[in-house]
Amino acid sequence: MEETTAMDTVIAAMADVFELVGTCVTEITGQPILLFCLAAGIVPIGISIFRQLKKAARG
Repeated sequence: MEETTAMDTVIAAMADVFELVGTCVTEITGQPILLFCLAAGIVPIGISIFRQLKKAARG
């Protein structure tokens, strides 16, 4: 009988997590309203990163 190690358990759990995330992304991108909400949350983050990069480039 083969024993399962902790690493085997972690790898199996990570596969389940990636499958769940993939399902969530598919559902979000399939619904225009959810996609808009996702984009509305991500755009301000991108703008703040761009501003910080501009400040860093100026010195």
